[in-house]
Formats: sequence, C-alpha cells, structure tokens
Amino acid sequence: MKKNKSFSVAVFALLATAVFALSACSDKVYEEINTDPTKANYVNPASQLTYAELQIFGDMNYVDVHRLYTYAFTQHLMGCWNTTNYGGQHRSDDNEMSRPWNNLYPAAIRNLTDAIHQTTDNPEQANINAALRIFRVYVGGLLTDYYGDVPFTDAALGYLTGVTQPKYDTQEDLYRLFFNELKGATALFDINANSITSDPLFNGDINAWKILANSLRLRYAMRISDVLPALAEQEFKAALNDGVMLSAADDACVKHMNVTYNFGQEAYKDFRGNALSKYFFGNDPENNPTYICSTFWNQLYNYADPRTTRLFRFYIDDFISVTTGDGRVDMTDAVLATEAENPGKVISLIAPGEFSWDNWPTYTDFPGSALANRVAEVQAAHPGYAPGSNPRWLKPKLANNFLKSQNPGVLMTYAEVCFLRAEAAGVLGWATGDDAQTMYEDGIRAAMDFLAANYDCAGITDAEYAAYIAQPEIAYNAANAKEQINTQAWILHFHNPAEAWANVRRSDYPALTPPDPAGKNPLINGNDIPVRLCYPLKEETYSQQAYQEAKDRVTGNYSWHARLWWDVK
Repeated sequence: MKKNKSFSVAVFALLATAVFALSACSDKVYEEINTDPTKANYVNPASQLTYAELQIFGDMNYVDVHRLYTYAFTQHLMGCWNTTNYGGQHRSDDNEMSRPWNNLYPAAIRNLTDAIHQTTDNPEQANINAALRIFRVYVGGLLTDYYGDVPFTDAALGYLTGVTQPKYDTQEDLYRLFFNELKGATALFDINANSITSDPLFNGDINAWKILANSLRLRYAMRISDVLPALAEQEFKAALNDGVMLSAADDACVKHMNVTYNFGQEAYKDFRGNALSKYFFGNDPENNPTYICSTFWNQLYNYADPRTTRLFRFYIDDFISVTTGDGRVDMTDAVLATEAENPGKVISLIAPGEFSWDNWPTYTDFPGSALANRVAEVQAAHPGYAPGSNPRWLKPKLANNFLKSQNPGVLMTYAEVCFLRAEAAGVLGWATGDDAQTMYEDGIRAAMDFLAANYDCAGITDAEYAAYIAQPEIAYNAANAKEQINTQAWILHFHNPAEAWANVRRSDYPALTPPDPAGKNPLINGNDIPVRLCYPLKEETYSQQAYQEAKDRVTGNYSWHARLWWDVK
C-alpha cells in the first residue's frame, strides 16, 4: 500500500489558535473571568488530532527530554552540555524529568480525550473517533513507559465529568486496555463515514490507521513478553492475522515543515517543524553541536556499517551560520582515511558521562596525510584559521541531514515490525509462521533504506548491505539472536528515542556499560543507568493519594532506578 505523502500546509494554521483553548484552567471559580466571548467554545476534532500528532516531535518543551535524558540513557549521544550534565551524569532534576508529564497531559491527552468525547456514538464521525482513540493509546504508551503507573482512563476528564484527581492505572491494566482499545478502535473504521481531514500522519488513509493499530499491538505484546508471556503471544499472533506493516510504504511518520530555526518563545508554540531536529542543530551550533557517544560510534564503525558515514560526520564548525547551518566544513573523508593509516590516533570519541571538552584532542597534522592536505585547503580558504585552536572537529557529530526541521517524526516503521517478528519467531519460539533470519535481514535492509527515503542520505547499495550482514558478528546466529535483533533495533530507533529507551530496558540489549563513577564527572544520583523517570513532585500535592498508591506499588525503594512492571530481566 503506497500512502499519499502530500499534506496541505493550511492545516497548520489551525494550531496556533483553536487548540490551545483546551489547556486553560478549568477551575469553576475562575471560569467566568477566563471566558473570552470572542472565542469559539468548540474545536474541530480533526484539528485536535493534528495538534496531538505534531506535538510528539514538534513540541520543544516536550522533546527536550530526549536531549537531556533519553539519548544519554541509550548512549546514542553524549558530550553536549545538556545531555552529559543531566542524563550522562545521572543528574535527577524534577523540572526536566517532568517534561513528558507536564506537556503531554495538558495538550495531547486533553485534546484527544475531548475530541473522542465529541465524536463518540456518531456514525458520521466514526473514522476520526477511531483515529483519535488509536493515537490516545500511543500517547498513553509513551507516558507509562516513561513513568510506570500513570493516569489514563480518568485523565483529562475534569471538564467533562468533574474528575480532577484521576487514579493512576497500573501498567498491567494499561497494557490490557491498550490491546482492547486498539482492536475496538480499528473495528470502528467505516468507508461510508466522514473522511479524516488535517492528518499529517496518514493524510486520512483509514487503512494506514488500521495497520498502525495492529503494528502497535505487536510492539506492546513484545513489551510484556517477560511478564505475561501467554497474553503476549496471543495478542502478537492476533495482530499479525489482522494485518501489520508489510513494507516501508506503511511507515508511520508525522510530516513536518521547513521552518526557520528559532529558540525564541514563539518557537515553543509552533509545532510545524521537527523540534528534535532543532535541538540537534542547537542554539549554539558552533560551540555545542550534537556529538555521537562512543558506544553508538563503535557499534557502527567497528563493523563497517554502511550507515556510519550517513549518520555521522566530522565537521569544522568555526564558520557555520547560526541561522541556516550552512558553512560547515566536512572533514569526514580525510579524517577516516588518516585514521585508517594511524589507528587510534586521529578520531577522538566521547565516552558515556564525558563532556565534549573532556579528553580534548591534540591536533597533529600527520604530514603528507589526507587530513593534512584537507586542513591546508581549509586554511587557504580561511586565512588565519588555526586547526589546533578548536579541534573538536575530530569528534564525530550528527550529519547535517538530521538537522532539518522538515524531517519526519518517527512513530513506528516496517523495520521495527521486522525485528519484532524476528524475535517472536527466533527467540520466543512463537509459531508465527515467520523465518527469524529472513525477518532479521529484512529489518536491517529496511532500516538502511529508511535513511535514504526520509533524510536524503545516499542510498545503501546491495553490495554494501551484503558485505555488512556477511560478517560473522552480524550474520544471524540463533544462539545470539536476542542480542543481535535488539542491537539492530537500537540502531534503527535512534530516530525514535522514546522507543529506543523502552526497548533497551525491555530487552537489555545492547548491554550498555554505565559511565565510570570515578571519572572526571562523577555520577550524581546513582551509578546504574536510570530505568524510569520520576513523577513530578507537584503530584504529591495535587494527587496525593493516587500518587502515593502508585509509588507504594513499586517493588523496592521508589527512585528512577526502580524497574517498571514489564522490565523484569
């Protein structure tokens, strides 16, 4: 199935006005004071769905949690001050850990809940109602995988039913509900009902929505496979039977726009661009770019992964434009060629817990090398440039392709489905009818093709792919399948950091080594890599009973080192 990727820009204009009305205070004492008679009391449910879809990667207030914590915990990124200071050093900060809670509940969850209420039991609105329910499950899945037990069934009902202190649903109850809700929503779709409009995810394609719902059932079934294996297998097989992603044409990626890089206050309300890409670019790109963690670099570089130079580059950023990103000097080919001739002497990596300025590289020109020749070219073009004055260009950084605000917001891909099916068949032994090796290899191929299809990277050739999977460490090995499959999923999920962290915790692969607690930057709140975000402290006041009950249900002492319900191995 090939989906229409076009999407009318006009729908984005709806976001800055109507939808934000729903985040207002619902306290009846202030209701009349806060009521503006010039504003409509009704919001189009399609606009509410649009807003929720765009928020997942477009909300700068929310996605900053990935730069601060998630990418450090998965060891994809390190070295940027924000990433190392918080996640890299295990610095627990209530304001920063609260970002998903403080931004998804008042916005996405509230809008989706209200829109579902408006469209329930209306046959003409069956399609939008179904899509809203599916996306509300998706957002609920994000929240519970960050925090554990969270409000969901009672969430955002204050205005609708008067519930102002919602209970915290247990994770087990939530996952059971997710399966039922996804199946129930999918059954609602009706080709005779009104079309879904203003949909930057699927452009109103109801078949694509069904496929996403079924594919999410695979993800959630695998998530609970260690705690409820019988239910997991049952739901996994049922989802396969109902129809999941079968090619990259089924990928669930929210479309964003090319908007000006801006870190002013107005940018935090403009969800049109991919805010995660904005953070990759940074508000100080010359001095604080996005560096690659040594864990991620070594996994790709050491196995000659053809994605290495698509994802990672070496840049001199002294001449970069802080508004467009133009002016970076690409040193990649020269750095890699000289490194190959001088192993371990050129590239400077950033280990977990390190800042970019730790282990500052000492620039040497390596006379006659490709690097020396390239540096001479740069000096000729920029008289007075001193390559040793700012040698952080010897540290791998995220490639320019991934710094664009029109990059997609990745929710789920065919490649992920392949890896889930490979693990189900090859590790868990579920009789799905799949060949584990085939699914594993198809997943790698799809993950590689994903870069060219979505980020304008050079395509990976069949020869490059074949050489990569022929390596003994990469070639499918049934005895080591769980590690292989989930390491490949970890590479894929760089573009989907919430899922990357969830799947690393669930599978325990790749096996990440915590930062050295005795290093230059001592760990602040525990030596082990955290496995959850802590509830916002304000919940102790606003929802004291439910908050305390949720904490009491945690096995052992409650902290960000306490495992979630499904994280048992």
